[in-house]
Amino acid sequence: MARTKHQAVRKAKDQPKKKLQFGTAVGLETERRLEEQRKKKPHRWRPGTVALRDIRKYQKSTELLIPFAPFVRLVREITDFYSRGKVSRWTPEALLALQEATEFHLVELFEVANLCALHTRRVTLRYRLLILSRVIWNKLRAGSASLEAGAAKLN
Repeated sequence: MARTKHQAVRKAKDQPKKKLQFGTAVGLETERRLEEQRKKKPHRWRPGTVALRDIRKYQKSTELLIPFAPFVRLVREITDFYSRGKVSRWTPEALLALQEATEFHLVELFEVANLCALHTRRVTLRYRLLILSRVIWNKLRAGSASLEAGAAKLN
């Protein structure tokens, strides 16, 4: 294809030329204002970095993750509902044991749900996956109990 030359495009001279400002006091003040407006943005980590850091942190730790006071209020509310005021006192050791068992149960549930999510090639946990993981988990527990009962019959 043949090369063609383009005509130079002339701009209209409607706009006046910008005047250069040298280090005057007014210019320095405006520069300071501009610097204040252009504050440095806070550092942002790449997506997933903070999540991985949190995962490592919680896997290393041994402390309970559910705050104790709200957990105690929930336990008391549930016991009041089901016992209709008959059971009103809990020892701190019993509440601590109940909280540890609850957190262990939730961790196992989320582990199975995470395996279900990975199986479906997802990263995000969904409500349906939690329901599915509960069904699978209950089947596994019932199956292990029936296996133990069958083994006991053989012996």
